[in-house]
Amino acid sequence: MSRVILALLGVILLAVVALALLWLLGQLMVGVGAFVVGTAAVLSRLLWFLIVTGVLSGLVYFVTSAWRPAAKVVTRSAPSGLRLDTAATAFAVPAPAVGPAEGRVPGRPPEQASPISASPVSAAPVAAPAAPAADHPARFDGRASVYAAARPGYPEELGAWLKESGLLDAPVADIGAGTGLFTRLLLANGATVLAVEPNADMRTQLTAALADAVQAGTLTVYGGTSEATGLPDAAVGLVTAAQAAHWFDPEPTVAEFRRVLRPGGRVLLVWNDWRGVELPFNRAYGEAIRPFLAPGTPDVATRVPEDRLPVLLPGGFQRREFTHEVTLTRERLHALAASVSYLPGADDAGYPAMTRALDGVFDTYALRDSVTFGYRTHAFLGSVGEPAT
Repeated sequence: MSRVILALLGVILLAVVALALLWLLGQLMVGVGAFVVGTAAVLSRLLWFLIVTGVLSGLVYFVTSAWRPAAKVVTRSAPSGLRLDTAATAFAVPAPAVGPAEGRVPGRPPEQASPISASPVSAAPVAAPAAPAADHPARFDGRASVYAAARPGYPEELGAWLKESGLLDAPVADIGAGTGLFTRLLLANGATVLAVEPNADMRTQLTAALADAVQAGTLTVYGGTSEATGLPDAAVGLVTAAQAAHWFDPEPTVAEFRRVLRPGGRVLLVWNDWRGVELPFNRAYGEAIRPFLAPGTPDVATRVPEDRLPVLLPGGFQRREFTHEVTLTRERLHALAASVSYLPGADDAGYPAMTRALDGVFDTYALRDSVTFGYRTHAFLGSVGEPAT
């Protein structure tokens, strides 16, 4: 009997222990569930906080952006003298006539004048008016040698046209003659030339290079400007300006041309221009020099815009075009760029970087150590008409 009682007690104890374990397990499950639910609630609140914060930040950014002032765009105006509509004076201070003025009777035909010496030209010491703000001849100081060495000449067809038209039968005034590139073409076609150039370095180059013509009496050199040439009245039958008329002040220039021209005289304005010539190197050259252009340089920096030509040729004009090509070595390419007034000269800080850029395009396009550069020559032949009465 005692054994039965002990067995029952054992069963009861096991049942109590089992129930206790089940209770403990239930409490543990409840605790874990509560932890999970609580953690999920915290994470959910954190996620919503991040979402709301992000949306609010985005709204603040867009609202403040809408009130932000627009950036100012700064534009630079073209420097005076590059276009006729700026009314810039052409060649600064009128210089006295060089050489031929001595011993000449005003109004006597220029063929009777004694030519100047082939030695370097110097102007007689005279009192000069104060220089205007834009001293354009000074832009070419130090560039005469590279100008003479690198700038292109002019096509032979242009000279033949002038000769065949009889325009070179009377003396020719070459205004802004520079180092004599266009003067050469006139002389080669039989003209007697009165070359007018304001820059002393340029005149020295011209006189030295064309000393034979000076000695022969077919070339006379003046230090003067388009507004004050120093030439006698009615001295020439043709006035030319090659690569120079964009510097001229129109009103006094036209008056001066009327004074020096004979009745029925003509005016010829000429430009060599590489722009618009569809050769690969022309395009590459334009891109290479673009970063080095002087601020405000217009696309027509080397010529008078065609719509402005009537102010220089008020008597009307006709247009002719010629094309020619020039072979450039690396050295001549450097010199060509250095001769341009709106690009860095050899002494300028930007010159080394410009030559490196030019070397890059030269190496790309060179054949047998040279490149081909194309030019279109624009020639405008017209008259200055009669002064208004």
